[in-house]
Amino acid sequence: MPQLLICDDEPDSIALLVSYLAEQDIDIRVALEGVDAINKAVSGQPDLILLDVTMPGLDGYATCERLKANPATAAIPVIFLSGRDGVEDRLRGFAAGCSDYITKPFSAREVLARIGVHLHAKQQVDELRKLVTIRGEWLRKPDRPGDQLFYRALSLLEENLACPLSLPELAHRAGTNERKLTALFRSLVGMTVFDFLGERRLELARQLLEESNLQVRQIAERVGYQNPGDFTRAFRRRYEVTPRDYRRGLGIDNDHQE
Repeated sequence: MPQLLICDDEPDSIALLVSYLAEQDIDIRVALEGVDAINKAVSGQPDLILLDVTMPGLDGYATCERLKANPATAAIPVIFLSGRDGVEDRLRGFAAGCSDYITKPFSAREVLARIGVHLHAKQQVDELRKLVTIRGEWLRKPDRPGDQLFYRALSLLEENLACPLSLPELAHRAGTNERKLTALFRSLVGMTVFDFLGERRLELARQLLEESNLQVRQIAERVGYQNPGDFTRAFRRRYEVTPRDYRRGLGIDNDHQE
């Protein structure tokens, strides 16, 4: 079961998030301030952290920076929750190391979608190892009904990011039909197959902007956008900054074109 750590100094906000997640198969832990969140992250190793920005004492930015500086917690994705919706606020959050940024007031649909994307992206490598085959037999069976099919589809999506498969082709190669595959994704991550794919492509693009020297045009092609302008518009809709401005906010500016 995935573990989620929520850190917010406002009990009402925590209660709202918990209500959104009530029907999800997620183990929820709570911290009311930054130092406690760091300690619980180190000891509990959650799969994802939802972190409020504005807190007394150690604020969200400083908390995230400490989490990312600690090898024990650096790989845990952090989603910021904030009433600050300016571009500079978002850039500061990404510079601190967050994987995503949700502004308040947030909707249940948005929160569940973002959590689903980041939990499954983080767990994918480990889960796929369970599904490694030898002579056509699973080394280890997944724990829940549908997991085997879900991770086959995820593997195909990842392998074909640069040239995404159509839904009929994806379903056929995963060993199912379109209706069943769509229902499975809606059940497990709260969105359609290609809504999930869109989120995954942009998340990978964000990682490449941080970690590679590829130009924006090359990153766009790597994640399946043939038109760099389409990629820039999609990235801006998702993160509210252009890819180049995102890099600049991180103190990186090795791109000469978008």
